Amino acid sequence: MHESDFFEDIAVSMDSWVKAAGDALTKPETDLVWVEEQEPYQNLQRALAAAGVDGDDVKKVFAECLRGFAVSILTSIDGGTALAEKGRVHLVDEDGNNLGESLHDGFVGYLLESGRLR
Repeated sequence: MHESDFFEDIAVSMDSWVKAAGDALTKPETDLVWVEEQEPYQNLQRALAAAGVDGDDVKKVFAECLRGFAVSILTSIDGGTALAEKGRVHLVDEDGNNLGESLHDGFVGYLLESGRLR
């Protein structure tokens, strides 16, 4: 497995969550069976609709938040946080090959190359 396969998997998951969360907050007809508490979503649906907030803007905000979260996790794996003082976590494929260093930078580069980030 190449690190780009890993990055694509993360990016596809992010895309899916951006759509699910954006739709949950901007489309009242969305089935909220997957959420723990529906009422907060319905409250936000009404507030966003009353304010005339565009659904695409909501999705852009979620995309940025999820991207930041993914980069934070990858930075932790890369040893770029205080966790590194306690030890390192390494991602290896099924053959024991390290997926690489600077995963957080590689992921941002992958998002740029794939057109998901401008």
